[in-house]
Amino acid sequence: MGDLRVLLLEDDEDHVFLIRRALRDLDGLEVTVDVAANGDDALRYLASAQKGAADGRPQLALLDLKVPKISGLDVLEHIRSSPMFAALPAVMLTSSERMEDRERAQELGASGYLCKPLDGAQLRADVQATARWWADRVGSST
Repeated sequence: MGDLRVLLLEDDEDHVFLIRRALRDLDGLEVTVDVAANGDDALRYLASAQKGAADGRPQLALLDLKVPKISGLDVLEHIRSSPMFAALPAVMLTSSERMEDRERAQELGASGYLCKPLDGAQLRADVQATARWWADRVGSST
């Protein structure tokens, strides 16, 4: 059984619930989800994780684009500028389908861009596929 620690930057409580449940239900993978409801909280979490033990650091970041205080894109930019987290897989998880947002995320080094579907079952499937894909890569690199 593998382990995966996920930083979830999401301000919508319904989405947090759905994503946590989707990740919890992954067979053969023990997932810990650390939630930040705004960009400030995400940056504080990363600063704390940087000081802590290696097993407390995220192995995947799912970043909502539009959150209070500091945007998901700004958090992504911080991740990519940090020597400790520069290689952290960071997937934008957003309802924005604007090409400018997608292009900016790509410029900043997003590992993926997942548009949140309106359908909860599709969101669940997309999140599970993303987590499984990255868990396989994280596990094979250690």
